[in-house]
Amino acid sequence: MIRSRRGRTTTAIVAATVLLAFPSSSGAVPAGPAGDRPIDCRDWPRPDPLTVRNVKPVYSTASGKWAGEANVTLWRGDAGPRGEWHYWATLTGRTRPGDAVWLDVWPPGGGPWHRCGPFPVARDGQKVASPMAVWRDFTLVKACARHNDSGACGRDKGAMVD
Repeated sequence: MIRSRRGRTTTAIVAATVLLAFPSSSGAVPAGPAGDRPIDCRDWPRPDPLTVRNVKPVYSTASGKWAGEANVTLWRGDAGPRGEWHYWATLTGRTRPGDAVWLDVWPPGGGPWHRCGPFPVARDGQKVASPMAVWRDFTLVKACARHNDSGACGRDKGAMVD
């Protein structure tokens, strides 16, 4: 409650949004079609073949921009105790230091895109993956990567539509 000079009482509502940044190990913001808003995803679960069930690729860029070189894949799996779908991105193939993968997520109620990552490649041929986003927290997801100094993202994917 705020009291004005004239003795009237009004109610003031103050809202604030905090967007936590995820520090990349390289410190560089990836170029390309990814969103410019980092999101703190350090506590999101990592894809684990022992705990994620019903894993399947949603889409892959195997025949796209880097055909025969690198492949960006958006994966879906059941990783929650309540059967919740989780989505994550991987970069595989002839990767090299300087390459990276990240997951773009679109929050419920509207955008812009938020970026979980980037997660850099440390050595030649290394497979890298983003943490998993839970479908109920985001309405769209897409897998993105940087390879040979160029960025690319797969198509947007509604989390409940396959």
